[in-house]
Amino acid sequence: MKKRMMLITAACMSLCMVSTCALGAAVSRDELNTEKSGIPVRTMSLALVKDTSDGMNMYENSDFIEKEQPELSAETKELISLYQQNPSEENYFNLREKVIEDYNAVVERKEEKLHELKAETAGKPGGDEIVAEMQDLVQDIYITYWDRINSSMLRFSDPRLLKWRVASAARYEYIPVMGAGETIYVKRTPVTNGEYAQYIEDTGAAAPSNWKNGTYPAGERDFPVNFVSYEDALGYCVWLTERDGTNTYRLPSESEWELAAGHMPKDADFNCGVNDGRTPVDEYSDVTRGAHGAVDFWGNVWEWTSTVRSEESGVTTLGVKGGSWASVRTDCRTEYRDEGRDASRGYEDVGFRVIQVLGGREPEQEVDMITLSAPIVTASALSSNSIRLSWQSVEGAVEYQIFEYDQETGLVRRLDRASNTSYTVTGLAAGTAYSYIVQPLSYTSTGDNVSAEYSVTAVTLTDGAEYPVQFTDVAQDTWYADAVRYVKEKGLMSGTSETSFSPDAVTSRGMIVTILWRMDGSPAQTGASSFSDVADGQYYSDAAMWAAANRIVGGYEDGRFAPNDPITREQMAAMMYRFVQAKGWDTTASADLSGYTDAPQISTYALPALQWANAEGIISGNGTLLSPDAPATRAQAAAILTRFCEIFSV
Repeated sequence: MKKRMMLITAACMSLCMVSTCALGAAVSRDELNTEKSGIPVRTMSLALVKDTSDGMNMYENSDFIEKEQPELSAETKELISLYQQNPSEENYFNLREKVIEDYNAVVERKEEKLHELKAETAGKPGGDEIVAEMQDLVQDIYITYWDRINSSMLRFSDPRLLKWRVASAARYEYIPVMGAGETIYVKRTPVTNGEYAQYIEDTGAAAPSNWKNGTYPAGERDFPVNFVSYEDALGYCVWLTERDGTNTYRLPSESEWELAAGHMPKDADFNCGVNDGRTPVDEYSDVTRGAHGAVDFWGNVWEWTSTVRSEESGVTTLGVKGGSWASVRTDCRTEYRDEGRDASRGYEDVGFRVIQVLGGREPEQEVDMITLSAPIVTASALSSNSIRLSWQSVEGAVEYQIFEYDQETGLVRRLDRASNTSYTVTGLAAGTAYSYIVQPLSYTSTGDNVSAEYSVTAVTLTDGAEYPVQFTDVAQDTWYADAVRYVKEKGLMSGTSETSFSPDAVTSRGMIVTILWRMDGSPAQTGASSFSDVADGQYYSDAAMWAAANRIVGGYEDGRFAPNDPITREQMAAMMYRFVQAKGWDTTASADLSGYTDAPQISTYALPALQWANAEGIISGNGTLLSPDAPATRAQAAAILTRFCEIFSV
């Protein structure tokens, strides 16, 4: 309860930052007071009704997707108002449950529509394509379910929500970013060539490299400006601030951009995979818009954010969002956080939009919709009709969404939520393979891991088969139980006694090098060891010689291998990385570790190995900590080795 209340409090602090505030330069108080009904806010807690106010529909090019515009129900409005007046735990959960209830109704209706389409189009020309498109929409709803719920909760705490009309957004230059703080507004469109030209004229700043004689290309006045670095964009913001004299301007953080954009609809029309370059910023404004009326978030050009991806060798890489005309469509997703660019350079496919801060009053706490780490999950059969999933807890997660994953079709199905670190699926067929994904959740964030590479598979036992007995100190509902069983069955690790595994004991360097040696078939070694402290006849003797010969270990500078020293997480990553290299397997995967607060503690020699291991899902962090120099426990080693073996089929 304490942890839950802390998370709710943090959410409230990031959302309910000012009790009352007029919309200032963006919207007048008098005008807001006239907007008392028919609020077509695109959000996830919805009672769907016809909206005749503007006719804009994200799915208008589809003949079989429902075309209602969403509107907040009276009950939802009342719960929003109660929570805004008194952001208590009770009011928070009442509103959240209503959000979930309403969105579940949306999901159920889409599922019913899919079922109807399958029946209506069976055997008809083009029927399979129609069903496949609707199936993709339903899958997208499943995968982004909790992102939508959390984003709704962030926005619903904003007092501006019930006063703002999305249909009126085109009349304003700046649009409220619901949930980011009452003084935060986003420019309705990316900055255009025409707007940037005024900045150059007033300041004498350098023109983008694709302009000729200081002039943008003919006919591209309303195109988003490109070849502008983040540093150039900051200069533009300084100019705007000085010219305004009241409000300040800056670039959005990644979380602010995501709140402003909202979820990218599966079938939204925008400039991605359609044209050979940029289009005017209003090109698709009649058919696709962001959460509260701003446009051109997806496709056209990536947009700079102030969120740092990495800082290495004097180069600052910042996050960019939204994809471009040349992007893979899935990279345009609002939740996609893997793209970054050098802040000092301009790019053909990167532009920017600005944040307006009313009166220069920044929120007391910056909103941060972080992506939770993916848990390392193991799956094992308990019986002929049940499989247990176990995983290590993820820092910041309060629940976990369980998905069933179909290996043949690639489709997922939501099963249930779990608040602990294990879950048992029942009612299964005997001797059958089943795959699952576990997604971590908090009240503001989710894991972006609902995809094939994060699935785990187990085969139910045949009728009459019995579940093997585990060690007495490894409870069956612990996150590492299945991993312990796996490494024992594979002969990679054994117990510390016939009945004990000692999961919390540290793992030694000698143990890990011996396990890797066993993976390679336990090749016999001859001659003397190159290490001064590796004598003949020890359990690790041949393994240490083999590892040295294959450059998997190099030992310490004094010539020792130190087989009994506890192995650190970074040392384990380095050994596994070199093992894979020695086998000639792919080691090109590399993750950005800058999000871990202890990343600077990673030893230089181990950095590529940890980047690879993290990218492959072999070694994950615990929230913001990677703990590179922490000793690996036997439980952690079992989980790491299990994932390693599953990935590389060793």
